Amino acid sequence: MEDISTVMSWFSSPVYSRYWQHYQQAMAWHQKHRRAYRKALEAAYGPGYCQEQCPGGRQRYADWHAGESDSEDGDEESSSDSEIECDVSNMEISEELRQYFAQTEKHREELKKQQQMEAEQHDSYVPADQDLHGVSWRSTAAPPSERPGERRGAEMKKLYGQDAAKILAMEAAMQLTFDRNCDLKQPKYWPVIPLKL
Repeated sequence: MEDISTVMSWFSSPVYSRYWQHYQQAMAWHQKHRRAYRKALEAAYGPGYCQEQCPGGRQRYADWHAGESDSEDGDEESSSDSEIECDVSNMEISEELRQYFAQTEKHREELKKQQQMEAEQHDSYVPADQDLHGVSWRSTAAPPSERPGERRGAEMKKLYGQDAAKILAMEAAMQLTFDRNCDLKQPKYWPVIPLKL
């Protein structure tokens, strides 16, 4: 069995000193960032905002935050004096900043809607190696809310007047001919692939 001191001291080797230096700098930055973020939230929403949002967070991870509470009270300048820490406790939020936040939220919602539309459009694509008729279109178990073809018939009546029935019959005959030829010959569709340059 190996000696515990040799097992525990491998990481204190001078070979790893640069790693630990970077680690300490990163953790110091992380702690300063958390303090600044908490101060910004308290300035924006009130002094008790952070405790209300995560009441059990500190107790659940008490061992994780143990070292943090010591360094939060005393601001140590360990690495250099060139680091700047902003005090946002008495910061006023101007009307321009509020408008900026509102515009940002509006852009975020528009982007979310656009992504949903793109996802729906992507779902309706037919892969180039599959038949158009082989793809089962999305169907619901609910009955249709109106009679099939009623809206189309009204549109055709509005467009063509008395000849609407004749034009609908010609369209139906042409569609049936197309479907019959597709069933007989089963053609492969030409791949229409969008180029994303």
